[in-house]
Amino acid sequence: MLLQGKSKKGVSIMIGYVLLIVFAIIISFVVYRSLKTYIPKDVIECPEGVSIFIEQADFNSVTSILNLSLINNGKFNIAGYFIYARNISDEEVLATISLAEYTPKGKDKGGYVLLHMDNSLKPNEKINNLFDLSATGIGEIYSIEIIPTRFQEEENKIRFVSCGDAKVSETIS
Repeated sequence: MLLQGKSKKGVSIMIGYVLLIVFAIIISFVVYRSLKTYIPKDVIECPEGVSIFIEQADFNSVTSILNLSLINNGKFNIAGYFIYARNISDEEVLATISLAEYTPKGKDKGGYVLLHMDNSLKPNEKINNLFDLSATGIGEIYSIEIIPTRFQEEENKIRFVSCGDAKVSETIS
């Protein structure tokens, strides 16, 4: 007689919660599997012979102009480069200030200096770039880091590749 007065509504609510959790797990598994196909399996890397040499890096602190001369001393053509500066004299501080937007070849390119859409800087060729830092609050430049970039064909697609292994640094005197 005592059991007849109890409500069974609590059981149906628990079943609803269990079903909700099961559906959430199933949906998250499906989303994970579909997003996993977007991530490339192999990291696209530059060939081992990519190299760039900083021939000259002069910073005029009066005009805030950085004059940069680079030579492709590697075996492969280069399309451009990332350039970062350090405005603190402490050598343990990383160069994190992107200078790409302060040169005409780097404006509106997404943080890198693009020489041309094809890999146009051939081995043993030299380029000069001027970076006008007068309108910025960067101040004195103590060092720069340059990471070459190139376009490579991977799986019949042209890919933009950053050559992090070929990074060079120069202290500005």
